Amino acid sequence: MSSYIFKLIFICFLMLFYNYSLANYNDAIDNYNNQKWHKAKKLCTYELDDFKCINLLGVIYLNGLGVEADYSKAKIYFLKAKKLGSKSAEFNLGWMALKGLGEKINLDSASKYFNNYNLKDALVKKNKNELKNITKDNLVKLKKNNLISKYGYFYTNYIKLEILFKSKINIEKKIVPNISEIENKLKLFDTVLIKNNADILAIRENILKEQEIFIKLLIIDIDQDLDKFKKTITDVYVILQNYEINNI
Repeated sequence: MSSYIFKLIFICFLMLFYNYSLANYNDAIDNYNNQKWHKAKKLCTYELDDFKCINLLGVIYLNGLGVEADYSKAKIYFLKAKKLGSKSAEFNLGWMALKGLGEKINLDSASKYFNNYNLKDALVKKNKNELKNITKDNLVKLKKNNLISKYGYFYTNYIKLEILFKSKINIEKKIVPNISEIENKLKLFDTVLIKNNADILAIRENILKEQEIFIKLLIIDIDQDLDKFKKTITDVYVILQNYEINNI
């Protein structure tokens, strides 16, 4: 009986600790979404065993939100969060390698992180019978051709362009009047990945989830500044327009 009581007390303690950590993380996210970067950072600093909080600290330093941007610190946080099991950290590390943030551009490294990120999600969904089995041969093929990392780069920029294109400012000013050429490129890119047995919907869903906060911040930053809006939407459009899908 005493052993049972001890285990019960221990389980209750763990549940209280988990609820406390979850409350801190939720408070940190609320402050983050309300642009209270310092409060979010302070709350997560106390939760260095919570990979969600550690990943959020990495995002804060990566983007210089309330602090000076520091790619080295961001990477340290992402690596620690990854070690604790964060899928988001895998994506962020891939993004840093892809964009050359604090390091040289490394497509092999980016591809590795993106593959790990998508593999973890695929395995979870596979257990729920929501995703077709991804074979080792397909993952090797995707890694060899860097398709996941390249698609991640293209689709991330496409998301930005689509939102900016449909925004009130662009509708009124017609800065970019048409994106059909870019949409056709995306369809072509989708076809390439499908031929390599990649699950487009799963990949898109993951990218959308990861980019949601970044895109909100982008819109907040440029919404009231026409010159900045023009430069941003034009830059993104040119990136996608010049992207050679046929050569991937």
